[in-house]
Amino acid sequence: MMNRTDTQTLASLRRYRDNDGNAVVVCYGNKYIDRAPVLSGFLRDQRSVFYSAACVTDREQRRRFAAIFREKGTAISEYPTWPELFSCIRACSAEGGKLIVVLDHFEHFFYEDGGFFSALADVSATRDAAQGDLFFLLLSDDEVWVENTFVSKAGASAAAVSGFVKRRESRFTELRKAFPKLSFAEATALYTVFGGETALWKLYDPAVSFKDNICRLFLTDGPGGISDLAMQRLSDLVREPAVYATILAGLASGREKLGDLYHATQIPRAKLSVYLKTLMGPRYVEKVFSFGTAANEKTKKGVYRISNPFMRFYFRVLYPNESLRRQMTPDKFFDMYLSSPLIKACTESFRDICREYMEDQDEKGALPFAIAEEGEWNGKAGSIDLIAESEEGESLIGLSVYDRILTEEDYHFLLGYARQAKIRPDHCYLFSAEGFGTELIQAAKHVIGLHLVGIRELEHG
Repeated sequence: MMNRTDTQTLASLRRYRDNDGNAVVVCYGNKYIDRAPVLSGFLRDQRSVFYSAACVTDREQRRRFAAIFREKGTAISEYPTWPELFSCIRACSAEGGKLIVVLDHFEHFFYEDGGFFSALADVSATRDAAQGDLFFLLLSDDEVWVENTFVSKAGASAAAVSGFVKRRESRFTELRKAFPKLSFAEATALYTVFGGETALWKLYDPAVSFKDNICRLFLTDGPGGISDLAMQRLSDLVREPAVYATILAGLASGREKLGDLYHATQIPRAKLSVYLKTLMGPRYVEKVFSFGTAANEKTKKGVYRISNPFMRFYFRVLYPNESLRRQMTPDKFFDMYLSSPLIKACTESFRDICREYMEDQDEKGALPFAIAEEGEWNGKAGSIDLIAESEEGESLIGLSVYDRILTEEDYHFLLGYARQAKIRPDHCYLFSAEGFGTELIQAAKHVIGLHLVGIRELEHG
């Protein structure tokens, strides 16, 4: 079933496809986002040719590609040139209607400069009225390569690309629809572990408890487990995964500034900056920027944090106790070393869930004003989880608390942080998964612009 994010991706692809003429579109994203619903929806009722490139030499690539046409009865040499291969594709398009040519893992075509992309650009630039149009869909699960390397590898031929469509992580509301029987707490915990990476959602068995799923996937070695997946993701990204794991462990333990990381890791600051930039490529890490600049003296600067939920869960919850995990039964380890840190990890996911709620409310026109700009503020004494402003200068601030009742004292602390940030909010949104204190509930009845948002509102919008 296609969720909202998939539907948006599919709509983008269809807009390119429905234009007249030939087109070359790159659709990419990380491999832990399930692309099958989008691809099947896009190819439904369409004439298509599909080829999945392998990590082989250019000569072997051409041989493999040619085999597709020989199986269909086309006379072609064992090792044809790229122009010859694209001539076969062009012949297929003559059968009528637009032909979709899907080239999966297309980064492998660039292993050697065998003229693949220049030949593709040439055939795309040539439109024959007697033949149907061609739509080349180039797929990749290597988002870092697409964003940082592809254009330089393609050279001048990159101008043939009609557009890029990025597959994005799905939202919490879509996870709720995928697992409707989970409680809000269970869904939040699942989102804390897997985020919006839908290919990982498939690993979760809703027929058993959250605890049983975690024990099976992370605390039991052997087939079906993914306890080593975080390190595998680093190995896929870099040549020195141990160095990057050390940095992520430092961030997970609260060392969020460059100086703190240096003292913890002894990695020179100049190299740390380079390593962090590499981790920012696949969005494993992000640099935190505070909204506005009016309160620089009160703002915490140069802050980094782990932004990918799966990596954050592993390095914050599992990594610190890896040795103990291997000495204990899964059930015992979960109860002693995982359940409590997991609840703390849910706090960050809950903040993201609340931001998503505000985005949805803004889209519906249900907020006091239309949001023109939004962000957060990280102060030296405390933080504001959400800040938003309208074009006219109206503003709102937000605070989210996951694991306890939110009180009137929290509200006053938030207003204090707003003064430090030199913000005068017109509205305050307070979010809590555990409810609100009696005094705060009473205050919300009388204070204009004070909004309390609990699980009921988050569930039903």
